[in-house]
Amino acid sequence: MRTVLSLSLCLLAACSQPQPVADNQAANVAPEPKPEPRPEPPKPKYRTDIVITTGVHGNEPSGYLVQDQLIEMGFTVFGPCNPWGIQNNNRHLQDGRDLNRCFALDDCPEAEAVREFLRNNKPGLLLDLHEDPDGTGPYLIQNGPEDDLGRRIIDALKAEYDFDPAPQWSLVKGEDGLIKPTRPMLGFQKITRVYSLGYYAWLTYGCTAITVECPGTWPEEKRKKYQLRVCEEARRIFSELHPPE
Repeated sequence: MRTVLSLSLCLLAACSQPQPVADNQAANVAPEPKPEPRPEPPKPKYRTDIVITTGVHGNEPSGYLVQDQLIEMGFTVFGPCNPWGIQNNNRHLQDGRDLNRCFALDDCPEAEAVREFLRNNKPGLLLDLHEDPDGTGPYLIQNGPEDDLGRRIIDALKAEYDFDPAPQWSLVKGEDGLIKPTRPMLGFQKITRVYSLGYYAWLTYGCTAITVECPGTWPEEKRKKYQLRVCEEARRIFSELHPPE
């Protein structure tokens, strides 16, 4: 009787143990599918004919201070246009002239260096980075053609910067951060041959040329960030308006 009872207990214990799954049963269990990798969004295509110039006035260094970053971002950059002025924190050239009035002259080596660069890198858009020592807010000066690129850039950055509501350059007044020289003012520059870099680029290449201004009293980091942001937005908007081929 004891033998029968022991045998029954052994059989019961054996039945209660988990049974191994046969190899063919395990093979029939489908593995959990791996999630498919999400495709990376396509990178935006930007125009490559945007030229940036820095350091025309040596006491306005913020554009020059970010030009290495601009080159890393893929821009075509020339600067400093006035090396002596940058080294000496002086607005003018070593001979005392204002480079930004010399782009129609044949006897200014610094102006010729910029002109040679533009001949080899024809601009579809030119951005000339400046500071206004007396400025109370940032603004843009746009030399033709008659498009709204400057206005679009300002509108894109209004949440970040308070643009000068009534900027003024020489006798030309602007509004809401934008100055557009009048036809008489443009004609005066041509007659007197007093060419700014922006005017020269527009007149020679028919491209939109924007002088980018920010208050010289801003902290350096704020000035540098502003120059970068304007260049970023200008490239984005210009490339949307005129997609690269």
